[in-house]
Amino acid sequence: MTIRAVKAIIIFNKKYLLQLRDTKKNISFPNHWGLFGGRIDKKEINTNALMREIKEETNLKVKVKKKVLDVKFDILGLKKKRNLEYFECQIIGKNKIKLSEGKKYSFYSFKQIKKLNIVPMDFVALKSHFLYNKNFISIYR
Repeated sequence: MTIRAVKAIIIFNKKYLLQLRDTKKNISFPNHWGLFGGRIDKKEINTNALMREIKEETNLKVKVKKKVLDVKFDILGLKKKRNLEYFECQIIGKNKIKLSEGKKYSFYSFKQIKKLNIVPMDFVALKSHFLYNKNFISIYR
């Protein structure tokens, strides 16, 4: 069985939106900073799942812009494989964030993110996004 999930890389004023995950023992990486997102329901399209998850968790409407990273992996000792898809998203409208999951949220620069206790795969996605955009911008300036 494979667990399919999506995560959103949301940038506002050159900072990334992260959530501090709950301390519940039944979730992965409790009390870590990470990206918003969640599981894809059966027969659900990944981008629709992402927009639904972001709306449920933050009250934000987002536009999915582009896929940043697609990771398939096994965790030793667990019977379930994972497929994580990361997408860059843009906030639409002026809704205020109303957190319904996690302890709190904040916006961080990539430099600040490097100092946080962050979900490992989310860090890989953020670093990929940051380095790609940094190189792209410097090449085409």
